[in-house]
Amino acid sequence: MNRVLVTGGNGFIGSHLVDALVVAGYHVRVLDLFDRRFGSVPADVEWIHSDINTEYAIREAMTGMDLVFHLAWTSIHETATRDPLMDITTNLQPSVRLIDECRHAGVQRVIFLSSAGTAYGLAQHQPVDEEHPTNPISAYGITKLAVEKYLHLYHHLYGLDYVVLRPSVPYGPGQDPSKRQGAVGVFLYHLARGLPIEIWGDGSVIRDYFFINDLVSAALSAAQAESLSEHVFNLGGGRGYTLNELLDVIRQVTGKPLEVTYSEGRRFDVPELVLDTTRAKRYLYWEPKVSLEEGVARTWQWIQTLDHSAAR
Repeated sequence: MNRVLVTGGNGFIGSHLVDALVVAGYHVRVLDLFDRRFGSVPADVEWIHSDINTEYAIREAMTGMDLVFHLAWTSIHETATRDPLMDITTNLQPSVRLIDECRHAGVQRVIFLSSAGTAYGLAQHQPVDEEHPTNPISAYGITKLAVEKYLHLYHHLYGLDYVVLRPSVPYGPGQDPSKRQGAVGVFLYHLARGLPIEIWGDGSVIRDYFFINDLVSAALSAAQAESLSEHVFNLGGGRGYTLNELLDVIRQVTGKPLEVTYSEGRRFDVPELVLDTTRAKRYLYWEPKVSLEEGVARTWQWIQTLDHSAAR
């Protein structure tokens, strides 16, 4: 499987994945309407300037591909919950169309980036393994889970091979810190700009953070595996941190005092999620290597290279 399509290949996760695929010797095609926010697309990567909502572009992008990474997504938790119909129209419908095109184009495997943080909903136990019930409490999680179910359907009906990666909370250089998603990058960005860090709730929400390089290494393992008897894999750092503990790590790494404000919590935020990644270790021969302290330090180093001239 040497020819690879990456939808959303110019985004945070996609750009890291594309770079790693190029280094590994794959022929890479990117389907993305937007340019990279940081850095540039490698010269030997074929770039189709479109999104997954354009039917002819999907068909063109799929031609000759062996493997498809489906990362493109237009919403975050807040926007999907605010407008679930938009989430269905711009994410679920195009994803089903893409899966159908994969079948007709003879794609050998589809690897879909789902969301463990939203797919499981309220955890009944910790850590959460892949057999845990999936009862999302956000529109974002429902739509991600629906794409997983369509992949399972197409595997059952047509034999389309697929892998679902359910990451916890990836972070690292290249994640746009000016947006509202990604606590590590957003917190460090606010610190660099001299702005207060805003916490939704009292800071007791527990998440399983892991570095972008570890996510990419798992994605490569999923691409290179010859045959898999399992299709869904949790990916995470293996340990939960409250937001307040994350703030402590940031203080320790940067040596700077933090100005923190607390706001009312959001109902769609799962209070605690730590993942059991035993299955990924067994079948993908993968485990995370970068500690939170090291990952925060590397992200902080990158954040400091950005232009913070607009700081107050």
